[in-house]
Amino acid sequence: MIVSELTESLYSLADTFFVSRLGTQSLAGVGVATHLSWLLFGLTSLFSVGSLIYVAQAYGAGKIEKARTALGTVLPVTLSITIPAAILVILKSESLLSLLAGGKELEVVREGALYLGIRVVGLPIMAVAICFDASLRAIGATKYSMVAMVTSALLNVVLDPIMIFGLVGFPKMGVAGAALATVVSIAYTIPVTLLFLKRLNLLPALRFDKEILLRLVTVGIPVFVERLIFSMGNTLYIAIIARCGAVAMAAHQVGIRIESLIFMPGFAFSIAASSLVGQYIGAGRYSLARKVGYEVSRIALIYMTLLGAAVAVFSRYLVYPFSSDEEVLSLAALYLVLAGVSEPGLALSMAIGGAVRGAGNTVIPLVVNAACLYLVRVAPSFSLVHYLDIVGAWLAMAVDVYVRGLLMLVVYAKFYEKLVRKLV
Repeated sequence: MIVSELTESLYSLADTFFVSRLGTQSLAGVGVATHLSWLLFGLTSLFSVGSLIYVAQAYGAGKIEKARTALGTVLPVTLSITIPAAILVILKSESLLSLLAGGKELEVVREGALYLGIRVVGLPIMAVAICFDASLRAIGATKYSMVAMVTSALLNVVLDPIMIFGLVGFPKMGVAGAALATVVSIAYTIPVTLLFLKRLNLLPALRFDKEILLRLVTVGIPVFVERLIFSMGNTLYIAIIARCGAVAMAAHQVGIRIESLIFMPGFAFSIAASSLVGQYIGAGRYSLARKVGYEVSRIALIYMTLLGAAVAVFSRYLVYPFSSDEEVLSLAALYLVLAGVSEPGLALSMAIGGAVRGAGNTVIPLVVNAACLYLVRVAPSFSLVHYLDIVGAWLAMAVDVYVRGLLMLVVYAKFYEKLVRKLV
């Protein structure tokens, strides 16, 4: 799963590397559009996280048919929500980006709208792909998930320069080519994961179960609300950064893409905690489930702390390939130093949060993450940027992840028995 998440970060790294050759305005535009797309892509969590937890518990209980029915139930509902949402954003993409950028940097808005309009076409595709991949991870078939993700990321690396710069007979598409390459690469994973699900006898069953849907929604709505609140808060945070100028936004884009080499594996630990804790709870082994949550968190803390330290030390060398602007490079290197120092807090918040969700409780992570995001990150950023410019916002981010991680650890340690909820 770590390999899967590392290669998934190649999507954003490849886009950032090749788009940077188009100039600072294009790079900043893709950065703003990407953060806005995360707000929209939060829709996928409405059912994908619930599917992962339900399938994990059903697998742990030996009820494979219930897992297959859950997949067959959730897919048509997911499509009925994501398709209209994608159409709406396509129609309003430039207005949304202009609002986010405060009406400034018109070239940034144009480039970002072009990128966003194509990326959201892939929203329904991504929703289906995530549900299939979540099912593989839920039962521990992570090698299959890795194969799908690695080959998809490599396909994106190949398609990016072809579509962006117009190679081998393709028209030169610029930022639109970067977006299209990503959509095509994600679509590729659907038939691949279906093949793996067939091998595991976990193909979606062509039937609809209202009771299962209700359970998935009950678990999924708090996760969706959490992602929505987080994405909205992150969008406000990015709006603060965007108002610091195109150089600041470009530096943030470079920095966060390189940092994805750390926090994307963090998602692997989070999903591993959810899957393993969910499987043991499904099997009725509550004490072992708790120990697994701690063990995953311990490994995540060691891994992300060491990697964060390495990124902080070598920050200047890591940012060099992504821009020719010295000011962008200096700011991006500073971002990586602050991000590297904050990784232990992020590791705890992601891994322990995953364990809590695997236990069947998705409300606690919602409350903790939302409160910390708005009270510790977004609100202070509004004030700090007036005194420290973009650095003020980055300092607020570093404090936020530590507070969040420590709160999640206290909740898990003190209230584990009250968190457990068996779904199957």
